[in-house]
Amino acid sequence: MIVPDASAATLLFTDPTADSRAASARTVLAADPAWIVPEHWHTEVFSAIRGLWLGKRLDDAHAERAAETLARMVVGATPTAPLLPRMWELRSSLSACDAAYVAAAESHACTLVTADARIARSGAARCDIRVID
Repeated sequence: MIVPDASAATLLFTDPTADSRAASARTVLAADPAWIVPEHWHTEVFSAIRGLWLGKRLDDAHAERAAETLARMVVGATPTAPLLPRMWELRSSLSACDAAYVAAAESHACTLVTADARIARSGAARCDIRVID
């Protein structure tokens, strides 16, 4: 089981020729299809897809397919409320969303998969972190 954050999941919808991390993300995320994520995950990944579309990094058709694919993705969602105490402890080191991913990975004793190396560099997590680079 892994906790893929939005930065890692968004790479699934990115053109591998535009971002070299996309192929690595596909390999890493496919290796463990049992995903657990904070309940805001779909919204955050959708926001990233929208950002790629607004930035003209995804055309209309590709962005629409990405949103449709995201809607069909089945992941285990963990409620955020029980994570809040740990998220609060992480407030000085991580953003609220990043803290939610770390807290989820810690509470389920699994690896956080991210494309955001800052999370690993923070040194605040008490879980394994796999940085896609």
